[in-house]
Amino acid sequence: MKTKNRLLALVLAVFLIFTTVAATSPTMGLIIESVDTEAFPLLTVRLSAWDSNGKLPADLTAQDFQIVEAKGQAIQPLELSLDNDSPLAIALVMDVSGSMRGEALEDAQIAAARFLDRLGPEDQAALIAFSSDVDPNPDNLKPDKEYGFTHVLKPIYDTVDRLEAEGATELYHALEKAIALTAKLPEGHRAVLLLSDGMNDPAGLGDPEIPLQMAKEHQVPVFVIGLGNNFDKSYVENLAAQSGGFVRIAPKSSELAQAFDDIAQLLKTQFVLSYESQLDEAGSEVETEFILNKASSPVSKTISISGLDEKIAILKDNKELENQQTEEALQSELSEDYPASNLVQQESQEVESIVEEEPGAEGLFSNPWLWLGIAAILTVVIYFIANSRKNTRSYQCARCGHKLAEGQSTCPECGETRKIGLK
Repeated sequence: MKTKNRLLALVLAVFLIFTTVAATSPTMGLIIESVDTEAFPLLTVRLSAWDSNGKLPADLTAQDFQIVEAKGQAIQPLELSLDNDSPLAIALVMDVSGSMRGEALEDAQIAAARFLDRLGPEDQAALIAFSSDVDPNPDNLKPDKEYGFTHVLKPIYDTVDRLEAEGATELYHALEKAIALTAKLPEGHRAVLLLSDGMNDPAGLGDPEIPLQMAKEHQVPVFVIGLGNNFDKSYVENLAAQSGGFVRIAPKSSELAQAFDDIAQLLKTQFVLSYESQLDEAGSEVETEFILNKASSPVSKTISISGLDEKIAILKDNKELENQQTEEALQSELSEDYPASNLVQQESQEVESIVEEEPGAEGLFSNPWLWLGIAAILTVVIYFIANSRKNTRSYQCARCGHKLAEGQSTCPECGETRKIGLK
């Protein structure tokens, strides 16, 4: 009976462990690195995503995403593409305490070198190798263990190659220093990569909350490779989850190279997502939620995008200008179709020009040439009126006196062709 109860308790414990892991371990990971608003209303988003194994998700498409602006209707993205050589700034934080002596350190050095091999000329790397006496101030670097961010990676290679394992494990101070060093860089594609095989030692040295708060405040994701079974799993899992990274476990040091290589591939690859904003007004900041529906349970990240109110105002001004130009173009086409209206307009403008040149009535009527022109026109009109009256005479028959119609030459009464004009 006791054996049966123990077996039942064991099964229940295993079940609880697995359900707890399933509930706390996300099936997907998502980081929104940057949002480009220059081509508003088209926005371009750079993001990182990974599956539950910490690897690039397969067959990710634009249809796997949704965007929600200001808690409105969900928007379907237009396009998703891959950037396999995204510039990266990475701070390597390597545990070189006494427990890493021997094969563990040698494998870690090989793995770190392979990681550096994946970086290109536009990438930057920094190194914080920690054991005892770690100064959390990022301005104070130990030349034999620490190196600031640089595009020239040879000094990092050389420092990694000279590392020796000894001393304690001042994990909190090392993380604080690496995050502070990374936070000095401009926001974008930057991260901290931690390798550790133990817990903070001495236990009371440093504040575990400081790295957590700094990572969240400065938006620096922390990715962790835990070596063996004695590293502080609960703390680094919380740190990774709070900052936007994840934890990769390497049970043996021989697996470090593959773990470093997978994370290098992940961090060097960014997804570029484009969508068209539906906003017609915005405040100083717009809360925007990005939802990834690839896994069984969706994962989402909400960020604030600023400056969209200015973009919307510019867009409205451009539309008004475009409408005005369209209206002017239509009027121009109508003028070409009806040139007489142009002629009338031109003559009207000429008359206005004359009036502007002779603004007063005195100036208009004091011109003698104008009077001569008016007199000539009146003379011609009178002449034509007089001649018109002379030419319109009536006639009657010379024999019987019948009044003849205009243009009639033969009398309809008697047939006489002679006619007499009437006064």
